[in-house]
Amino acid sequence: MDAAYREELDYLKAYAGQDWLGFGPIAGAAAKLLRGRWTQDAENELMLRLVADLLAAGVRAGELTSSDETPFEPWPGDAAAVLDRIARELKARADSPDTGDICWFTVLQPRSG
Repeated sequence: MDAAYREELDYLKAYAGQDWLGFGPIAGAAAKLLRGRWTQDAENELMLRLVADLLAAGVRAGELTSSDETPFEPWPGDAAAVLDRIARELKARADSPDTGDICWFTVLQPRSG
């Protein structure tokens, strides 16, 4: 893993640990890493790689809810199922996803009590 990729991944992991991470920053990181070699397929592939590495680091994908008690509902299934779902969503799009599209990411904090 090269230094530029590691820097972007570390930023995304920190973001997910502090706030809800949407696809906007992930798409931005992929575009930055691709620089002049950007295509939609290359961006989608790199976003999936970033998401796979986020999931491996303990970040979860899911939906925001209207509940104050449970504001985030993780998607069911293992990392492979989540990646497959995201890959299908990306393939169906004609453009890059923005924050709020597809899903959200976060690090689930243990409940105190």
